[in-house]
Amino acid sequence: MKNKVLAKLKKTQAVQLATCEGDQPRLRPMTLIVKDGRFYFATGSGDSKTRQLENNCKAEFCLIIPSGKHTGYLRGSGTMSKVDEQQTRKEVADWAEFIYNYWREASDPDFCLYELNLQQMRSMEPGEMNETIVEW
Repeated sequence: MKNKVLAKLKKTQAVQLATCEGDQPRLRPMTLIVKDGRFYFATGSGDSKTRQLENNCKAEFCLIIPSGKHTGYLRGSGTMSKVDEQQTRKEVADWAEFIYNYWREASDPDFCLYELNLQQMRSMEPGEMNETIVEW
């Protein structure tokens, strides 16, 4: 089932990412980066989501999957961890070239890379009414 889910994902795609600020959920569009079956998000060190993740590392993304008149989705939830290892930061930045539109290099201190340590994926095919839950 994991391979079926991963087959639906591209190298990069726009998703909605939810974090928490106190007891209030916060949702925003972001680019999900998928590399070697791992899930990454890039952001600035001063962004509000960075502060939110420092206080509560739980996060969830939602990717809408359109097909004709119907839509489905993938929802992935887990915990975010900041990636400090420079080789991984560079590999992900080289993989997702858009990162260099915002930061000159992967070692830029304003560039924060987070990995979503996926715990669960929920999937609903377009036109279906029930979701499938996959423990990751």
